[in-house]
Amino acid sequence: MALKTKSWQPVARNGWIIKFSVYRDTNVLLTVISQYTGQVIMRHFTNEDDACMFINLVIELDADETYEL
Repeated sequence: MALKTKSWQPVARNGWIIKFSVYRDTNVLLTVISQYTGQVIMRHFTNEDDACMFINLVIELDADETYEL
């Protein structure tokens, strides 16, 4: 499994830390952490475009608040 997984360094945007991993080129795991509250949001996607849309949604949110997404 480890040989079929690609992972990148986390990126910080607007108070959020975003970790993006891809398994077998089709399964995306997003881990998003608020730098201020410590809230962790994890989501699995089967489409990179959907994952990118979710990232764009999250980074527009206030990282000082907690959310149920």
